[in-house]
Amino acid sequence: MEGSLFFTNATPSTSVLKITDYKYLRLDKNENTYVSELVLCRPKQYNSMDDDFYNEFISIYDEIQNDPKIRCVILRGEGKGLTAGLNLGKIAPLITGDSDVSQSQNNLDLFKMIRRWQASLDKINKCSKPTIALIHGACIGGGVDMITACDIRLCSSDAKFSIRETKLSIIADLGTLQRISKIVGSGFARELALTGKDIDAKTAERFNLVTHVYPDHETLLTEGRKLALSIAQNSPLVVQATKLTLNHADDHTIDEGLYRVALQNAAFLKSDDLNESATAFFEKRQPIFKCNL
Repeated sequence: MEGSLFFTNATPSTSVLKITDYKYLRLDKNENTYVSELVLCRPKQYNSMDDDFYNEFISIYDEIQNDPKIRCVILRGEGKGLTAGLNLGKIAPLITGDSDVSQSQNNLDLFKMIRRWQASLDKINKCSKPTIALIHGACIGGGVDMITACDIRLCSSDAKFSIRETKLSIIADLGTLQRISKIVGSGFARELALTGKDIDAKTAERFNLVTHVYPDHETLLTEGRKLALSIAQNSPLVVQATKLTLNHADDHTIDEGLYRVALQNAAFLKSDDLNESATAFFEKRQPIFKCNL
């Protein structure tokens, strides 16, 4: 396995992974803006995904969550597209299993691997820092799993999306089927999932898979960075609590959500950030926030 990898917990779906040498991902930090860019950086391999990719993803999102200098994340890919999805060539031996062990043991090992991959991309959703996906070119299979876990999705006009697993006789198993109906609606989600067909950027925008389409990759990067900066300039305490409140609302009643936000604001209204916002407004300057969750 590539990179230096340490396991501090034996349970695959909840393992704490620390990788010190990233091969598949790069985290570009800007401590002046508090915006970091998580880059899929293997363009010659079309940013394809395999077991090492998912291990790195777990480690790098733990780093993002624990770094107070990161307030917002941009997720993007280098090369011709975001990602071609699963690298079937590297994954095939893991799927077929070891001929020297029982079928039941192979099935158990495969189950544990899938659960670890699921936990990997779920880090995006569970991280309190918002993530903006910038999509250009291909966003296939696992790429859709990844972007549907993001908070905001933007794309360029050349973007192409597909739940391609269906055409490969695989059930999409890393989050797409659990999330996409809430994003695009049940009918269109089923159309995409049951056919495995490609859709273009305009169709993705029409069904709310993305919120904006830009004419080219350069404009996408410019506008995505502007959006990330506008988020990072707000109180990180409030932004992160707002994201977690929205997440909570996905699977709780309105009354439960209102109770939760009342408890939060009862505490947050006493924070230094509120005083700083008011002072900065009257002094006509940008507020300087210091509080984090």
